Amino acid sequence: MGKSLHCTCTICHIERCIGLELALPESHEIYRQIVGEKPLFAGFPTVFHLVASVHGCRDAKDGATFSDLIFAQLLSGPAAADHWEYLEKVLILVFIPTAHAAVRHVSRHYQFLAREDLSQVALITLIQCFRSRAWQAQRSHFGFAVARKLRRSLFQWARREFESTSQFAAQQIGEGFPFTQTAEESFERHAILRHFLNLCQQRAHLTPDEINLLIDLKLEETIDAGVSGPQGRTSNPFRQRLKRLMTKLRRLAQTPANNAHLKRRSGQ
Repeated sequence: MGKSLHCTCTICHIERCIGLELALPESHEIYRQIVGEKPLFAGFPTVFHLVASVHGCRDAKDGATFSDLIFAQLLSGPAAADHWEYLEKVLILVFIPTAHAAVRHVSRHYQFLAREDLSQVALITLIQCFRSRAWQAQRSHFGFAVARKLRRSLFQWARREFESTSQFAAQQIGEGFPFTQTAEESFERHAILRHFLNLCQQRAHLTPDEINLLIDLKLEETIDAGVSGPQGRTSNPFRQRLKRLMTKLRRLAQTPANNAHLKRRSGQ
Protein backbone atom coordinates (compact mmCIF):
# COMPACT_ATOMS: atom_id res chain seq x y z
CA MET A 1 0.00 0.00 0.00
CA GLY A 2 2.87 2.37 0.71
CA LYS A 3 3.82 2.59 -2.96
CA SER A 4 0.52 4.27 -3.84
CA LEU A 5 0.23 6.79 -1.01
CA HIS A 6 0.48 9.73 -3.41
CA CYS A 7 -1.39 8.18 -6.33
CA THR A 8 -4.82 9.68 -7.06
CA CYS A 9 -6.19 6.97 -9.38
CA THR A 10 -9.44 5.17 -8.66
CA ILE A 11 -7.70 1.89 -7.81
CA CYS A 12 -5.48 3.51 -5.19
CA HIS A 13 -8.41 5.43 -3.75
CA ILE A 14 -10.34 2.18 -3.32
CA GLU A 15 -7.26 0.56 -1.79
CA ARG A 16 -6.96 3.30 0.83
CA CYS A 17 -10.67 3.19 1.66
CA ILE A 18 -10.65 -0.58 2.09
CA GLY A 19 -7.48 -0.36 4.18
CA LEU A 20 -9.10 2.08 6.58
CA GLU A 21 -12.20 -0.09 6.87
CA LEU A 22 -10.27 -3.30 7.49
CA ALA A 23 -8.29 -1.58 10.24
CA LEU A 24 -11.43 -1.12 12.35
CA PRO A 25 -11.77 -3.36 15.47
CA GLU A 26 -14.98 -4.97 14.20
CA SER A 27 -13.25 -5.89 10.93
CA HIS A 28 -10.39 -7.47 12.85
CA GLU A 29 -12.91 -9.59 14.75
CA ILE A 30 -14.37 -10.87 11.48
CA TYR A 31 -10.86 -11.77 10.31
CA ARG A 32 -10.32 -13.80 13.47
CA GLN A 33 -13.58 -15.68 12.88
CA ILE A 34 -12.58 -16.60 9.33
CA VAL A 35 -9.01 -17.77 10.02
CA GLY A 36 -9.26 -18.71 13.71
CA GLU A 37 -9.36 -22.50 13.23
CA LYS A 38 -7.04 -22.69 10.23
CA PRO A 39 -3.39 -23.37 11.23
CA LEU A 40 -2.05 -21.96 7.95
CA PHE A 41 -2.99 -18.45 9.09
CA ALA A 42 -1.33 -18.66 12.50
CA GLY A 43 1.56 -16.50 11.28
CA PHE A 44 -0.72 -13.70 10.12
CA PRO A 45 -2.10 -11.88 13.18
CA THR A 46 -3.90 -9.28 11.05
CA VAL A 47 -5.34 -9.19 7.55
CA PHE A 48 -2.60 -6.77 6.53
CA HIS A 49 0.07 -9.36 7.39
CA LEU A 50 -1.83 -11.82 5.21
CA VAL A 51 -2.10 -9.40 2.28
CA ALA A 52 1.60 -8.51 2.53
CA SER A 53 2.52 -12.19 2.53
CA VAL A 54 0.49 -12.87 -0.62
CA HIS A 55 2.08 -9.87 -2.32
CA GLY A 56 5.48 -11.26 -1.38
CA CYS A 57 4.65 -14.57 -3.02
CA ARG A 58 5.11 -12.97 -6.44
CA ASP A 59 8.88 -12.93 -6.02
CA ALA A 60 9.24 -16.16 -4.02
CA LYS A 61 10.43 -19.42 -5.60
CA ASP A 62 7.33 -21.40 -4.65
CA GLY A 63 5.18 -18.36 -4.11
CA ALA A 64 2.36 -19.40 -6.45
CA THR A 65 1.90 -22.71 -4.62
CA PHE A 66 1.79 -21.02 -1.21
CA SER A 67 -0.61 -18.30 -2.34
CA ASP A 68 -2.90 -20.98 -3.82
CA LEU A 69 -3.03 -22.69 -0.42
CA ILE A 70 -3.95 -19.39 1.20
CA PHE A 71 -6.75 -18.70 -1.27
CA ALA A 72 -8.14 -22.24 -1.09
CA GLN A 73 -8.39 -22.13 2.71
CA LEU A 74 -9.53 -18.52 2.84
CA LEU A 75 -12.48 -19.30 0.58
CA SER A 76 -13.48 -22.50 2.38
CA GLY A 77 -15.70 -23.00 5.40
CA PRO A 78 -18.97 -21.52 6.63
CA ALA A 79 -17.30 -18.41 8.09
CA ALA A 80 -16.15 -17.35 4.61
CA ALA A 81 -19.69 -17.64 3.25
CA ASP A 82 -21.14 -15.76 6.22
CA HIS A 83 -18.68 -12.88 5.81
CA TRP A 84 -18.36 -12.75 2.02
CA GLU A 85 -18.64 -8.95 1.85
CA TYR A 86 -15.62 -8.66 4.15
CA LEU A 87 -13.73 -11.35 2.27
CA GLU A 88 -14.36 -9.64 -1.05
CA LYS A 89 -12.68 -6.48 0.25
CA VAL A 90 -9.69 -8.52 1.35
CA LEU A 91 -9.43 -10.07 -2.11
CA ILE A 92 -9.59 -6.66 -3.76
CA LEU A 93 -6.74 -5.52 -1.51
CA VAL A 94 -4.73 -8.61 -2.45
CA PHE A 95 -5.18 -8.06 -6.20
CA ILE A 96 -4.71 -4.28 -6.29
CA PRO A 97 -1.17 -4.63 -7.75
CA THR A 98 -2.49 -7.01 -10.42
CA ALA A 99 -5.22 -4.55 -11.38
CA HIS A 100 -2.71 -1.69 -11.49
CA ALA A 101 -0.39 -3.67 -13.76
CA ALA A 102 -3.23 -4.62 -16.12
CA VAL A 103 -4.42 -1.00 -16.40
CA ARG A 104 -0.90 0.23 -17.16
CA HIS A 105 -0.39 -2.49 -19.77
CA VAL A 106 -3.63 -1.77 -21.63
CA SER A 107 -3.15 1.98 -21.32
CA ARG A 108 0.15 1.75 -23.20
CA HIS A 109 -1.69 0.16 -26.15
CA TYR A 110 -4.72 2.46 -26.04
CA GLN A 111 -3.35 5.81 -24.97
CA PHE A 112 -6.51 7.75 -25.85
CA LEU A 113 -8.46 5.97 -23.08
CA ALA A 114 -8.75 7.63 -19.68
CA ARG A 115 -7.03 5.75 -16.85
CA GLU A 116 -10.09 6.48 -14.74
CA ASP A 117 -12.29 4.47 -17.10
CA LEU A 118 -9.82 1.61 -17.32
CA SER A 119 -9.54 1.51 -13.53
CA GLN A 120 -13.30 1.27 -13.11
CA VAL A 121 -13.50 -1.59 -15.62
CA ALA A 122 -10.65 -3.35 -13.80
CA LEU A 123 -12.43 -3.11 -10.43
CA ILE A 124 -15.71 -4.37 -11.87
CA THR A 125 -13.87 -7.28 -13.50
CA LEU A 126 -12.19 -8.16 -10.20
CA ILE A 127 -15.51 -8.34 -8.37
CA GLN A 128 -17.09 -10.42 -11.15
CA CYS A 129 -14.17 -12.82 -11.01
CA PHE A 130 -14.32 -13.20 -7.23
CA ARG A 131 -18.05 -13.93 -7.37
CA SER A 132 -17.60 -16.56 -10.04
CA ARG A 133 -18.33 -20.05 -8.72
CA ALA A 134 -15.69 -21.43 -11.05
CA TRP A 135 -13.00 -19.23 -9.50
CA GLN A 136 -14.11 -19.94 -5.95
CA ALA A 137 -14.06 -23.69 -6.63
CA GLN A 138 -10.46 -23.70 -7.91
CA ARG A 139 -7.67 -25.31 -5.94
CA SER A 140 -4.78 -23.74 -7.83
CA HIS A 141 -3.82 -20.91 -10.19
CA PHE A 142 -6.04 -18.38 -8.42
CA GLY A 143 -3.75 -15.46 -9.19
CA PHE A 144 -3.15 -16.54 -12.78
CA ALA A 145 -6.90 -16.79 -13.44
CA VAL A 146 -7.52 -13.29 -12.08
CA ALA A 147 -4.65 -11.75 -14.05
CA ARG A 148 -5.80 -13.44 -17.28
CA LYS A 149 -9.40 -12.33 -16.75
CA LEU A 150 -8.29 -8.75 -16.12
CA ARG A 151 -6.14 -8.56 -19.24
CA ARG A 152 -8.79 -10.11 -21.47
CA SER A 153 -11.63 -7.96 -20.14
CA LEU A 154 -9.65 -4.73 -20.32
CA PHE A 155 -8.37 -5.41 -23.84
CA GLN A 156 -11.85 -6.38 -25.03
CA TRP A 157 -13.36 -3.25 -23.53
CA ALA A 158 -10.58 -1.04 -24.90
CA ARG A 159 -10.97 -2.58 -28.35
CA ARG A 160 -14.71 -1.89 -28.33
CA GLU A 161 -14.04 1.71 -27.31
CA PHE A 162 -11.47 2.07 -30.09
CA GLU A 163 -13.85 0.64 -32.68
CA SER A 164 -16.32 3.41 -31.85
CA THR A 165 -13.82 6.13 -32.79
CA SER A 166 -13.08 7.81 -36.10
CA GLN A 167 -9.55 6.35 -36.02
CA PHE A 168 -10.95 2.87 -36.43
CA ALA A 169 -13.33 3.97 -39.19
CA ALA A 170 -10.42 5.55 -41.08
CA GLN A 171 -8.40 2.37 -40.67
CA GLN A 172 -11.24 0.25 -41.99
CA ILE A 173 -11.83 2.47 -45.01
CA GLY A 174 -8.29 2.45 -46.31
CA GLU A 175 -4.60 2.52 -45.63
CA GLY A 176 -4.44 6.02 -47.05
CA PHE A 177 -5.35 7.38 -43.61
CA PRO A 178 -2.40 7.42 -41.22
CA PHE A 179 -3.50 7.20 -37.59
CA THR A 180 -2.20 6.72 -34.11
CA GLN A 181 -4.13 6.01 -30.98
CA THR A 182 -3.75 9.47 -29.47
CA ALA A 183 -6.46 11.93 -28.54
CA GLU A 184 -4.62 14.93 -30.02
CA GLU A 185 -5.09 13.89 -33.66
CA SER A 186 -8.56 12.37 -33.39
CA PHE A 187 -10.38 15.59 -34.36
CA GLU A 188 -8.31 16.03 -37.52
CA ARG A 189 -8.82 12.38 -38.53
CA HIS A 190 -12.54 12.72 -37.95
CA ALA A 191 -12.64 15.79 -40.22
CA ILE A 192 -10.70 13.97 -42.95
CA LEU A 193 -13.03 11.00 -42.76
CA ARG A 194 -16.12 13.21 -42.90
CA HIS A 195 -14.69 15.09 -45.90
CA PHE A 196 -13.90 11.82 -47.67
CA LEU A 197 -17.46 10.55 -47.26
CA ASN A 198 -18.89 13.87 -48.45
CA LEU A 199 -16.60 13.73 -51.47
CA CYS A 200 -17.78 10.20 -52.27
CA GLN A 201 -21.38 11.33 -52.07
CA GLN A 202 -20.81 14.40 -54.25
CA ARG A 203 -19.14 12.31 -56.93
CA ALA A 204 -21.97 9.75 -56.76
CA HIS A 205 -19.59 7.02 -55.59
CA LEU A 206 -21.99 6.25 -52.74
CA THR A 207 -25.71 5.80 -53.10
CA PRO A 208 -28.16 7.34 -50.59
CA ASP A 209 -28.86 3.84 -49.25
CA GLU A 210 -25.15 3.29 -48.61
CA ILE A 211 -24.85 6.62 -46.80
CA ASN A 212 -27.87 5.73 -44.68
CA LEU A 213 -26.32 2.36 -43.89
CA LEU A 214 -23.17 4.05 -42.56
CA ILE A 215 -25.26 6.47 -40.49
CA ASP A 216 -27.36 3.65 -39.03
CA LEU A 217 -24.28 1.61 -38.24
CA LYS A 218 -22.33 4.38 -36.57
CA LEU A 219 -24.95 6.57 -34.92
CA GLU A 220 -28.17 4.68 -34.45
CA GLU A 221 -27.16 0.99 -34.40
CA THR A 222 -30.80 0.09 -34.95
CA ILE A 223 -32.14 -3.43 -35.22
CA ASP A 224 -33.88 -2.37 -38.43
CA ALA A 225 -30.49 -1.64 -39.95
CA GLY A 226 -29.52 -5.26 -39.33
CA VAL A 227 -26.89 -4.61 -36.67
CA SER A 228 -28.50 -7.08 -34.31
CA GLY A 229 -31.16 -9.70 -34.54
CA PRO A 230 -33.59 -10.97 -31.93
CA GLN A 231 -30.73 -12.52 -29.93
CA GLY A 232 -28.14 -9.85 -30.62
CA ARG A 233 -26.80 -11.63 -33.69
CA THR A 234 -25.82 -9.83 -36.88
CA SER A 235 -27.73 -11.09 -39.89
CA ASN A 236 -25.70 -12.67 -42.69
CA PRO A 237 -27.26 -10.51 -45.47
CA PHE A 238 -26.34 -7.41 -43.48
CA ARG A 239 -22.77 -8.63 -42.94
CA GLN A 240 -22.37 -9.28 -46.65
CA ARG A 241 -23.83 -5.90 -47.51
CA LEU A 242 -21.52 -4.15 -45.07
CA LYS A 243 -18.54 -6.12 -46.35
CA ARG A 244 -19.24 -5.04 -49.93
CA LEU A 245 -19.59 -1.41 -48.81
CA MET A 246 -16.29 -1.47 -46.88
CA THR A 247 -14.51 -3.03 -49.84
CA LYS A 248 -15.88 -0.28 -52.06
CA LEU A 249 -14.76 2.45 -49.64
CA ARG A 250 -11.26 1.00 -49.35
CA ARG A 251 -10.96 0.94 -53.12
CA LEU A 252 -12.12 4.56 -53.34
CA ALA A 253 -9.74 5.65 -50.55
CA GLN A 254 -6.81 4.08 -52.41
CA THR A 255 -7.67 5.88 -55.68
CA PRO A 256 -4.79 8.31 -56.43
CA ALA A 257 -7.14 11.23 -57.15
CA ASN A 258 -8.97 10.83 -53.85
CA ASN A 259 -5.75 10.38 -51.88
CA ALA A 260 -4.26 13.53 -53.41
CA HIS A 261 -7.40 15.51 -52.62
CA LEU A 262 -7.43 14.32 -49.01
CA LYS A 263 -3.75 15.06 -48.52
CA ARG A 264 -4.29 18.63 -49.72
CA ARG A 265 -7.21 18.86 -47.33
CA SER A 266 -5.11 17.73 -44.37
CA GLY A 267 -2.16 19.94 -45.33
CA GLN A 268 0.23 17.03 -45.89
